[in-house]
Amino acid sequence: MLALTLANLKMMARNRHSTFWALFFPLMLVVIFGLFDLNAVGSADLVLVDQAGTPQSQSLANELAGIEFLRLEQTSGVPGVYRQMVAEGNLDYFLLIPQGFGEADVTPSVILVYNNQNPNRNQLVDGTVRNLVAESRSAPASPISGEADPSVGPLVVSDSLDIRQVSYFDRVLLGLVGMGIMTHSIIAIAVKISNYRNLSILKRMLVTPLAIWKFFASEIVAHLVLALLQAAIILAVGVFIFGATIHGNVFYLVPIILLGSLIFLNLGFIMSAWTKTPSAASGMGNAVALPMMFFAGTFFPIAILPSILPYVAEALPLTPMITGMREVAIGSASLWEVWPQLAALGGWVAATSLLAIKVFRFN
Repeated sequence: MLALTLANLKMMARNRHSTFWALFFPLMLVVIFGLFDLNAVGSADLVLVDQAGTPQSQSLANELAGIEFLRLEQTSGVPGVYRQMVAEGNLDYFLLIPQGFGEADVTPSVILVYNNQNPNRNQLVDGTVRNLVAESRSAPASPISGEADPSVGPLVVSDSLDIRQVSYFDRVLLGLVGMGIMTHSIIAIAVKISNYRNLSILKRMLVTPLAIWKFFASEIVAHLVLALLQAAIILAVGVFIFGATIHGNVFYLVPIILLGSLIFLNLGFIMSAWTKTPSAASGMGNAVALPMMFFAGTFFPIAILPSILPYVAEALPLTPMITGMREVAIGSASLWEVWPQLAALGGWVAATSLLAIKVFRFN
């Protein structure tokens, strides 16, 4: 079995098409995303809690709603909940207008809460809010430092929360790892087995002394080894060339990668049974892989998908793989903490294995 595994690895190394899908295509995307400044100032979500309910506070809310780069949500929820959302990185900005704002002889400060993930945008939002608050109270704008005219007190108190810096590229790098493994595993095995079937190689194996399970086991082990090498190379390029940061234990990624690779290898076996030629297998593999690539959160959060698509995306096998890797690599989670993703991957392995065994044919 060891000799067969080594032989399969040598064949993969000599297959230029396989090498392209395994390494160069995902690495090309790593280079593209690494060259863009994806942390530039952009649109932001702001939750506003108006406890004052005065004409001045409503005027301030209307002015904020007219700011093009702010997506304003006005609510009467508990302030502590939104502060926690900002601390966890799930909300960009929280603005609290306290009771008494706009009333005569009362000068309560407006509280703006944000984290340290986007300093340039923070400065822009902070200055915008201060100017609008100053206009609504007919007072001079206080500087961004938080100091104000002592005769009226601080107009805005900025509360900046220190949280772990996570760039967009840090997140997309893990998505590219999952995408590369998925694409290569599905297409490579589907094309290879389809080609073996066309050449009657599979049929001939049935009359040889070689145990058929050893052939398939060596094939799977070789692809699992390649998946780990593929992930290591993509992560190394992202970290050492483009400055991505891995916060968690990188070795915790291994079981997630292996489970995900097993799923996609099984999908490749399944598709090879339903296609008559290698070109058809390649086309079907791309037809399955490309939609999953975008809907599983490789490049963008699945929460921005419309209607029921976020729920559909959660059911895709690539989603728990990418989510689990991000929780480990970015959130420093342990394997126990990502057990829902591991359980989902395990379920997919079992289901696809049973289906692959059922539909596989030798001729």
